[in-house]
Amino acid sequence: MKIGYTTLTNKSALENHKSFIIIRLILCLSFLGHGLVSLGMSPSIELHLKLIDSVNFTSISNESLILLHAIFDIGISFLLILNKKIEFVLKLIISYLVAVSLVAVIFYLNQTESIFGFAEIFRRLPWIFFALLSLRLLKSRNDYFLLRFGLAFAFLAHGLASLGFFGLKQGHIDLALNIIPQDKAQTFVFYSGISDTLISLLLFIGIKVRLVSFIGMLWIAFIVYLSYLTALPDAIFRFALVVAAAFLFFERRAHYFLMSKSKILWD
Repeated sequence: MKIGYTTLTNKSALENHKSFIIIRLILCLSFLGHGLVSLGMSPSIELHLKLIDSVNFTSISNESLILLHAIFDIGISFLLILNKKIEFVLKLIISYLVAVSLVAVIFYLNQTESIFGFAEIFRRLPWIFFALLSLRLLKSRNDYFLLRFGLAFAFLAHGLASLGFFGLKQGHIDLALNIIPQDKAQTFVFYSGISDTLISLLLFIGIKVRLVSFIGMLWIAFIVYLSYLTALPDAIFRFALVVAAAFLFFERRAHYFLMSKSKILWD
């Protein structure tokens, strides 16, 4: 029995190590893509500049700060690959993304005169949850539900914003304009908001997770294609969510509700 337990433990540790690598890859792609945007390799740099301008109370120019932001993001992506001081890097990522969430809310306030920019916070929660999962894996804790919740928040953020609730949707419209005319882009974004919100709710509850994650993966892959039509860096950081959805499809431990020992919910 002891030998069997040891074998099971070693197998679980190996699977967690593979998961740890995948999560680092997901975070790496996200930070690399955003870093390249901040280097000016995408029109999306205008949004980054506006975010910085909304909180820049220093004498340092926005252009200088965006360059520092790019260096930081790309530096984080390389540290994730090299696996150096990884626990510190993951904690730094979480702290950084919390700060970015606050900046996004301030920007939303400036744009709409509303403090309820919940969708702008939700946009950053997937990466926070993925970093938290990595930290838990380092502690040999199999909290894989964080993967599912992280992806659910990604869909919820885009769904609410596309529907015009608690978030900005102009970026979604700009993507749609790559393939459809202006007069139809609003309608396309609205209906995509309904589907995104539905996907997020199914992931939160845990209904047919494999099927939902597969559909979500295909949908995000299409968004990656639209992003590529705009600029490669945009496609890179959104491709990270394709990897996350594929990982969720195969990782059945993420289908459990809070990793209880009960059966997979509705799967």
